[in-house]
Amino acid sequence: MALLEMLVQDEPLRARYVLVPAHLPETVSMETLDNNVLPRDWRTHAGREALQSLGGEWLRQSRSCVLAVPSAVVPAELDFLINPLHADFKRISVGKPESLETDMRLS
Repeated sequence: MALLEMLVQDEPLRARYVLVPAHLPETVSMETLDNNVLPRDWRTHAGREALQSLGGEWLRQSRSCVLAVPSAVVPAELDFLINPLHADFKRISVGKPESLETDMRLS
């Protein structure tokens, strides 16, 4: 899902992405963003500032290591934001970066 989120924001398509695998154990603190706090225009570019404000507040408060948010591309799916400054971050195992070739038809 994160790749699709990036592709809809990436104009023109740069297609130089790297895949970094990560394992989030169940012991890592996670919260899910309540959809009721999202602005009406959250799926458009106009909602970007309000969304950045919500994310910034989550980072500043450091309430959890992971924030599950609805995908703007497929709202029934979730994307996961990770706070590397949170104490639980050390529990996340991060693999080595791998090259990621996107299908150019996605541009």
